[in-house]
Amino acid sequence: MKVSIGKLTKLGGVLLVLGGFSIQVMAQTLFSDDFEDRVKDQPLIGNNWTWYDQWFAEDGCTGEATDGYGPYDEAPFDDYEQPNRNYWTADEEVGEGDSYFRAGLEVPAWGGALSNMLRVYGNQYNTNGTCQRTLIFQEMDAPAAGTYVFSFDVAQSEFGAPANGEVTAAFVKVLDPANGYETVLFETVETTPPAATSMDDVATLLQAVEFTITESMVGKLLQFGFYNDVSPNLGQSSGDAAALYDNIKLGPMEIGPAHSGSWYNADQSGHGFSMEFGQLLDGTPFAGIYWYTYDDQGNPIFMLGTGVPDGNKLEVTFESPVGMVYGVFDKSTVERNPGGVGVFEFSDRDNATFSYTPSQYSADTWGHTTPIVALPLTKVFGIPADKYFSTPE
Repeated sequence: MKVSIGKLTKLGGVLLVLGGFSIQVMAQTLFSDDFEDRVKDQPLIGNNWTWYDQWFAEDGCTGEATDGYGPYDEAPFDDYEQPNRNYWTADEEVGEGDSYFRAGLEVPAWGGALSNMLRVYGNQYNTNGTCQRTLIFQEMDAPAAGTYVFSFDVAQSEFGAPANGEVTAAFVKVLDPANGYETVLFETVETTPPAATSMDDVATLLQAVEFTITESMVGKLLQFGFYNDVSPNLGQSSGDAAALYDNIKLGPMEIGPAHSGSWYNADQSGHGFSMEFGQLLDGTPFAGIYWYTYDDQGNPIFMLGTGVPDGNKLEVTFESPVGMVYGVFDKSTVERNPGGVGVFEFSDRDNATFSYTPSQYSADTWGHTTPIVALPLTKVFGIPADKYFSTPE
């Protein structure tokens, strides 16, 4: 019996002179894969990547799927993981004859111009005459409510870009097992790898699917991965339908350059923050924060803080500079005093909370004796910027 993808069964599971700092591990990553632990001729893609095929009545794979086929549709149900059916594994021992279709490992990609990547492409044996969607994906229980990002790097296949409207895409789906695997969320983005003609000009592009898990979705079946749509009657080809993927990650929305802007609390208008998020020359994500605030007598002061984003949080150590005379601007006169520690936690690109622990200096000098706990902040306006930090090659 052939079923839709929804009925698959889940299997297991520089503002100031910079001091020293370390790159922190991004918090709460739910899944990641960079394929660097793979070898070219292994029989499976590995890391629980699985597959499903769907057929649609209309070209372009629009509307509801009319049919489908996956690894648990027929006994013995032992082929859950996607085989490594790439061109070089198309032999009887590994690739089952010439049945290279769906996906395979590029180890390395483009003859070494890129690192190890996952090649996802259309089923070359689609003879139905209508659109077939080939899906390669992961699945798990939907996590706690919140905003999440499924991100990845994409590159063009060495065999060419889609030439006849073949579609390469990424998707996120939530299904309800208690209601016949009804789809309750489906988000997708067409992947658009940079054009390439040789090892000299091939490049990757960072893309992502953003989605929100509501309280009602928690614990349901979450699926995420990639698909290709091919309609043979349009002259489309599985060879031209491929795209390469790397540095795959799923987790809560993380801080990125597009979080930059002016932030404040509307009930406390008059003090606020200017935040800048970018990357150092070595590719390390970095943040600079200006806090325009007051002492306990109502006199305006400001503090500066820097830090390394960690997931959706940023902790900065503020400095409270004093001493430089206007018009002279002699840096030797500046005293850089400890101003305390601030923690920003972002729920999305427009909302955050701010907590502050004063230093002894800020308490004695500015009268900052009371900590701030989870003050809601809203972005007044943003700076046009990329949503995500770039991935170093």
